[in-house]
Amino acid sequence: MVHVAENSRPYFVAWIALIVLFYLIAGYLASSIMYEDRMESEARHQERIDPNKTEKGKTAPDYKQLSNGQHNHREVNVGIYVDRIETISTKETLWTVDFYLWFNWKGGGIRPGETFHIVDGEILSKELVNSSHDGDSHYELYRVAARITKMFNITRYPLDNHQLTIRVEESDEQWAQLQYVPDLEGTTYSSRVAVPGYRIHRSDLVNKPHAYKSSRGDPQSPAADKTVYSQLTYALGIERPDWGLYFKMFQGLFAAVAIALLAFLLAPASGDRIGLGVGAFFAAVANSYINLSELPGVGRVTLTDMVNGIGMITILLTIFSSIISSHLAEVKEEVKAARYFDRVSLVLFAVSFVVVNISIFLSAASS
Repeated sequence: MVHVAENSRPYFVAWIALIVLFYLIAGYLASSIMYEDRMESEARHQERIDPNKTEKGKTAPDYKQLSNGQHNHREVNVGIYVDRIETISTKETLWTVDFYLWFNWKGGGIRPGETFHIVDGEILSKELVNSSHDGDSHYELYRVAARITKMFNITRYPLDNHQLTIRVEESDEQWAQLQYVPDLEGTTYSSRVAVPGYRIHRSDLVNKPHAYKSSRGDPQSPAADKTVYSQLTYALGIERPDWGLYFKMFQGLFAAVAIALLAFLLAPASGDRIGLGVGAFFAAVANSYINLSELPGVGRVTLTDMVNGIGMITILLTIFSSIISSHLAEVKEEVKAARYFDRVSLVLFAVSFVVVNISIFLSAASS
């Protein structure tokens, strides 16, 4: 081991310990946040397609009232065939979709094709493609284009996964009078359906009661403070297929960190060392601005923020390391100790930065 002057050794050890502590804390916090968000996201998606659960933040219906033994409601078989996803924008928090929607029911007095609406969305067009009425049996097929609002969770972007939901809800008859029955056999999505940057990994169809906090003045509502309607939810699960977008987004940052680490290969007293670090830092800042411009404004720290932040702090620490090395070589005249300090710093920064980024990636990526 290279001899380090007695009076310089505590500062040397303290600096190394500070770097190790930074990466331990940053890696643990970032990985924990990403893993927790991934687990919460998977739980929300499962909850959304569970007919016996109410999503968090939604008004829970009175299940005791819904299961009071009365079975005089009308039933309508409903199915969905997704033909095309036209656009999807996490920045504008919306997506547009073309799909076929059909209704099968018996008896008269209802026209479900005329009384449905899309929850959290707007019907851009609705065309009756086919219909048949044979005695009490009725069938109607519609082609619908809809724009749907969705608050995409971008905490783990670009390793995010989402659930695109089409929620079809009856508008006139409440749950006690009319209920949808999912047509699971015919419901699916076209092989032409593609979501740029994602792959579809599952689809689900479920009918659930949707409660509103107000009866909206309806004198026929069974509850004075709530109305409950039948809501059919078709969910498409999408996820990132690989690490390609992740690498593309951060390749500028990784290159900037690599350039900053090259400073440790120069002579301790070289004036170019600080210049390399400063240039790398501004390159990292520019990369951060480019990445953030693709995302909507959110009030929480995202994976993009964390990776960019760790990269920029790494570059700042390499600049401080260069200052320490230069001080050892020029002021203390301990050139060998300075070179040893550079070698240790190079290995420590490179290994720690790579390990932390791998840890964050594995914690955020869908299993």
